Amino acid sequence: MINYKLKIFLLIFLFSYLSGCNTNKTYEINGNAFGTIYYISIENDKTINQNEIYSNINFILNNIDNSASNYKNNSEISVLNEFKGDTFKTISANLFDIIHKAKIIGDITNGFFDITLGDIKISKGFYLNKTNPKKTIKRNYTYKDIELSENNLLKKPFSHVNIDLSGIAKGYAVDLIFNYLISKNISNFIINIGGEIKTHSKHEDFITIAIDDPTNNQQFIEEVLLNNNSIATSGTYIDTVNFEGREISHITNPKTLKNVSNLNLLVSVIHKECAFADGLATGLIAMDPDNIIDFSNAENIASMLTFVKDGKLEKKYSDEFLKYLKD
Repeated sequence: MINYKLKIFLLIFLFSYLSGCNTNKTYEINGNAFGTIYYISIENDKTINQNEIYSNINFILNNIDNSASNYKNNSEISVLNEFKGDTFKTISANLFDIIHKAKIIGDITNGFFDITLGDIKISKGFYLNKTNPKKTIKRNYTYKDIELSENNLLKKPFSHVNIDLSGIAKGYAVDLIFNYLISKNISNFIINIGGEIKTHSKHEDFITIAIDDPTNNQQFIEEVLLNNNSIATSGTYIDTVNFEGREISHITNPKTLKNVSNLNLLVSVIHKECAFADGLATGLIAMDPDNIIDFSNAENIASMLTFVKDGKLEKKYSDEFLKYLKD
């Protein structure tokens, strides 16, 4: 979904309960999706059909990409963005669910996660097939104005509204793969799509997730313990463009409609659902950095803010995030 210009940081991981006498079978499945790579580590007490699982996982990934990719002209969301009608339009169940969750996350973040900012990103050079939006069009709408109704119906407030799902689609895909692997009775596994991660442990063991250092000065900056939870990270340095002589982030502040220019920010969020972790991380990083942790504490969000100050890497944690630290 996101075609990163810079290095894709990946969260590295290990099963903390693995031991030399463990007789479970292990499998690795990996590939490319959404302009990044995915990696799935499986440990199971019975033999699995790896080819079948690989095929079905790729079916899920292709299905979400064809529904929610802003990089594909024929994707469902691209066709919807070009739809000029002002009536309800039938969309797929997956697209309906993604947008429904995105609206909830928008409310949780006080509007800092807003999926109606596609035109702002396009006008500044993000996405492959950018157009020039009409400057006369006033943006008197937000995600709140997108209407959802029964039977997977959606109506945009105006025909020119451009919906951008890049801040939630990867996390949503992780959740779907998680549900699929659970249906196959897989004992233990970790799903990693470009740094959006979800874990499962049948015996409720903790899995250690180590977060890469964006400055490359050390192997990792933090370790967290997850038990059937997700972690997602949004960084302002990950996807940037040069706009009017200045490098800007893909992160847009919905209140000011300006892209975040501080390219040294990283926000990690832990949540039961990866779609929510993904969207919350995107919404939090759009805020003033000084407000992120206080806001997280007020809303009981497990978040970690990483930034560079005076050449040194610094970290701040919300109270909920502290509960997951390994030490």
